[in-house]
Amino acid sequence: MISISLIEDKKAWEEFVLDYEENAGKLLGGIFLESWAWGQFQKKLGKEIHRLGVYDGKRLVGISLLYLQKAKTGSFIYTPAGPIFLKWDKKLFTKWLEFTASFAREKEATFLRIEPKVVSTVAGKLLKEAGFVKAAAYTQPKCTAVIDLTKTEAELLAEASDSTRYNIRASVRKGVSVREGSSKEIQVFVNLLKETAQRKSLTLPIEKDYHKVQFDNLYREGLMRLFIAEAEREALGAALVLFYGNSAYYLHAANSLRKRQLRASYPLVWHCILESKKKGLKWFDFWGVSQTENPNDPWAGVTSFKLSFGAERVCFDSSYDLPLKSSYLLTKAVETWRKPIRKIFRFR
Repeated sequence: MISISLIEDKKAWEEFVLDYEENAGKLLGGIFLESWAWGQFQKKLGKEIHRLGVYDGKRLVGISLLYLQKAKTGSFIYTPAGPIFLKWDKKLFTKWLEFTASFAREKEATFLRIEPKVVSTVAGKLLKEAGFVKAAAYTQPKCTAVIDLTKTEAELLAEASDSTRYNIRASVRKGVSVREGSSKEIQVFVNLLKETAQRKSLTLPIEKDYHKVQFDNLYREGLMRLFIAEAEREALGAALVLFYGNSAYYLHAANSLRKRQLRASYPLVWHCILESKKKGLKWFDFWGVSQTENPNDPWAGVTSFKLSFGAERVCFDSSYDLPLKSSYLLTKAVETWRKPIRKIFRFR
């Protein structure tokens, strides 16, 4: 018998997510978005979150983190990188959808958005039959660039472009060093981020102290580290790297215009790659590149830089929306219009 209930047990939740990733045997990209810690972070931002467990008898066979996302054109219920099912089965999915759609209507949401990373033929058919449509926008990056950390350090360096190898070495030779920042140095990153945003006319998150709250929560759980590139004790670049499961994510980065000729971003990334390799992880995920070489893609500005480290571009399936109100059409129209000109707040 299939049943749905809320999960309050952190251990049970984490074991399911990590076991699922381990048994998948392939890159799942962004599965940290379904982690217990990510849910707690969303909670700290003031969002109402719910962790659903799908059971077949007493066996946990599926999970999904749900939270209410407010937008200018209407609120929606969002489940990032999910739902996650051991197997997409019609009875199981139908039960999950009944509960989730009812919850979304209770919250007067305009639509329900899901982002399963890989959609099989069976899953695609179930989504279509249930009334899901492909979303106009992808809340998380649709494409990313990854490096296989099981290769040797020499192999990793050899796969970077000639110019990238040169910039890494030249930057270090000119006095740039990279170190891990303490939990009290998050403001170094925030200041660089504000400088980068102002310089490139980029939009920062609307939530107050978004990155500080994120770092504080994930650092406390041992999942995030701050790395700082500097010369003569002056911070020239900084990155927040998230570690979860078998992957490291280059989640956020920012740099300064000061001493730009030193190209501090290159040794910063290389240091993060090597630190991730030392942890025994399998993948280094740059967390976002453009899908094509279109210069108008919102990720175009960082793509060539990330790929220059020998990273392979990987793309995932579309987001899917289940419209719950007629006003969804307005939401989709706005997202379609905004998509080509949307600017991101993740930097190289």
